[in-house]
Amino acid sequence: MTPFGNRLQSLSPRERAVFLFGVVAAVLIVLYSFVWQPWQEELDRLRTQVPIKRENLAWMQQQARTIEPLVKKAGEKKKADDKPLLTLVEQSAKSSKMDSYIRRMAPGEGEQVKIWLTEADFDRWVVWLEALRTSGIEVESATINRAKDNKVTIRMTLQR
Repeated sequence: MTPFGNRLQSLSPRERAVFLFGVVAAVLIVLYSFVWQPWQEELDRLRTQVPIKRENLAWMQQQARTIEPLVKKAGEKKKADDKPLLTLVEQSAKSSKMDSYIRRMAPGEGEQVKIWLTEADFDRWVVWLEALRTSGIEVESATINRAKDNKVTIRMTLQR
């Protein structure tokens, strides 16, 4: 027998019963503290969050049905404009009065254009990006450094 078993056998029946009761109580306390209570707390949290998430899902599905025709319409508009990307960006820059800030514009890989802007007006740049986005042109990457006041220096890559 093991030393622990020998020690347990050497106890009187009453001491052995108290010891076993203590072991069972300790196991129950550990199970309650580390299993049952966290499980119940998580269950309570889920009971409050699931209805909220279901409401959000229902709202998003309703919005998706509302937006779906707009997305189809925007997709048709993008396909209709078959001009080269560089030409579209140049025309958009002129109409947004951003062409004076462009220091360099070069074609990138595939359907990409790389643009360097110097001391551009940040607010006007954001409006220009929105105009580009409505034309189906997205910003793939951009590095923006603040120059002074509301002016920024920008290196960005646009893609269709």
